[in-house]
Amino acid sequence: MTNSAEAYVEPIVVDAHASANPDVWIELSGVDLDLPLDRRVFGLVFRPKIDPPAGSRIHVGRGGSFVRALSDIDLKIESGHRVGLVGANGAGKSTLLRVLAKIYEPTRGRCTVRGRLSTLFSSTVGVNPNASGRENIFLSARTLGMSRARIAEIEDDIIEFADIGEFIDLPLYTYSSGMRTRLGFAIATALEPEILLVDEVFGVGDQDFRQKAEARIGAIMRSAGILVMASHANGILKEFCNRVCWIDQGRIAFYGPVEEGLRQYAASLKK
Repeated sequence: MTNSAEAYVEPIVVDAHASANPDVWIELSGVDLDLPLDRRVFGLVFRPKIDPPAGSRIHVGRGGSFVRALSDIDLKIESGHRVGLVGANGAGKSTLLRVLAKIYEPTRGRCTVRGRLSTLFSSTVGVNPNASGRENIFLSARTLGMSRARIAEIEDDIIEFADIGEFIDLPLYTYSSGMRTRLGFAIATALEPEILLVDEVFGVGDQDFRQKAEARIGAIMRSAGILVMASHANGILKEFCNRVCWIDQGRIAFYGPVEEGLRQYAASLKK
């Protein structure tokens, strides 16, 4: 794993002094994550019939069958870092984000996150699909402990940024994927996060939305924040990130400058 190289400077310029907040950081040490493959249906346990080959990420033990989703992850992310996660489908990018978000607890090792955290995951944009966009703003903010007065202060800003018109008072299930993304991003970034986790959502939305998103993320970074974003789009990674973390088969293969990380990852795909 490479972590000593200088960060590649990307279009979003961050004031070095503004982003040096020692109270905002992420550290993972020796993190493994095993996900169970056994399924429980109507009280019965169903185990897949597996004879994994040597070196497989799947293993069978006394406690059942598991897939090693992450293995021996050592990673430190400091304030001002904007990290793009790259890797093949199933490599562990989304899983790592969910460990950082405390959705998954490591099987082994330690994951420490310091700072107000907000997430924008494509599969979970919005708290309740039956609630309106306006109601989801309230629910999301209350989940993070915001007062009603503070929610009232940020509501208009969220609605203006999302720019979804009358749909703001319609149920989330009536939204297109792009509208859900706009609202989810507006909520996640308006809740004053110091750490923002993003999973594969920037592929949706027009150029105006992308420009607004870049400006909003830039504002977060200038207030001493961390961005960790999974994406398959090199253009997006170059636009938003100053570091790349390449995950291969659940392990970190590279951590360092964006251009070098993308070059090494692209070279691996040609082998």
